[in-house]
This record gives sequence, structure tokens and C-alpha cells, in this order.
Amino acid sequence: MIRKMPLAFSALVAALVMSVVVVGPASAHSDTFQSVPENGSTVTTPVVELQFTFVEAVELSFPPEVILNSSEGAGIELGAPTFDASGATMTVPINLGELPNGTYTAAYRIVSVDGHPASGEVTFTVEDSSAEPLVFVPLEEEPVVTEVTDDMLRTTTAAETTSTVEWVFGGLAAAAVVLAGVLVLVAVRRRRNAGSK
Repeated sequence: MIRKMPLAFSALVAALVMSVVVVGPASAHSDTFQSVPENGSTVTTPVVELQFTFVEAVELSFPPEVILNSSEGAGIELGAPTFDASGATMTVPINLGELPNGTYTAAYRIVSVDGHPASGEVTFTVEDSSAEPLVFVPLEEEPVVTEVTDDMLRTTTAAETTSTVEWVFGGLAAAAVVLAGVLVLVAVRRRRNAGSK
């Protein structure tokens, strides 16, 4: 009985170690990350790129998505992400160059090599930047273009035809009235002339 206790204790310890070894990597997905700039930081050096370092490599067959917005909600155009040799550090260039003063939020969405989708975001503030402030011009509303359909063309043609027919018949009716008047006058004159003889 005394000999069995150490053996049972050793088995328990071994089981605990195995659970830590197996569960540890499984729970260490890329939802945990480090970033440059750091979340909540105030940066006084030029910010020309974003950097995210994950606990495991990124699966590149699923293109990562990264967005950067100013505090006003305007999107900042980013370049294509690149990765270091480990595949776990992602660098994203900022196309306009150095960020001007302001507060920004960067968000990512990736898939880790184990197939686990991960996402996160970081908010930081830029101060003492030499870059010109961002100027956002609101997009002009595009004019509404009505598509011309065959039905519309048929309707237009029918309307034009109806209008033309109405003009023709109206003209003929007016001509008939004038002609009738002329014939009546001629007949009246002939009767008068015949009576005077």
C-alpha cells in the first residue's frame, strides 16, 4: 500500500503535465497579439506602418484583412501585408506615409495555421507628427440614371403615333368643314343666280 501511493501520485502529476502541454498550445491562438503601435499608446515618432505579432504563424492561403480608421471614422488606405520568416509577424504599410496627429483604430482578421480564425484591434494616438492633417472630401452623390427599357421605348413610340394620328384626323376634319362651307356658299349663289334669271 505504501509503495502504491508514490506510483499513483506520479501518474497524477504526469496526467497534469500532459494536460498543460496539450491544452496550452490549443488555447494559445492568434487572438493574443502584440502590436506596434501598442494598444492605448500615444506615439510621438513617425507612424508609417502597423505591425502585429501573433503567438503562431498565419495561414497565408486565407488573405489577412487589416483596416485603419481615424477617430472621425474615415478609412486610411493600407498596402499589402508582409510576413517575417516565422510567419507570425505581420507588417502593413500605410500608403499615405506618416500618419498625421489624431487617434486611430487598427483592426485585423486572420486565420492561424491551425485553421483557427482570429481577430483583434488596437487604438493609438499620434502626436507631434509633421504630416499634414487629413482632409476628407465628402463624396458627391452620383446622378440617378434611369435605365431605358424596351417597354419604355414601346410606350414612347405608341404615344408619338397616337399624337400624329390625332393631328391628321383633326386636320382632315377641319378641311372637311371648310370644304362643306364652300360648297354651301356655291350652292346658295347658284340658286340666287338661277332665281334672278
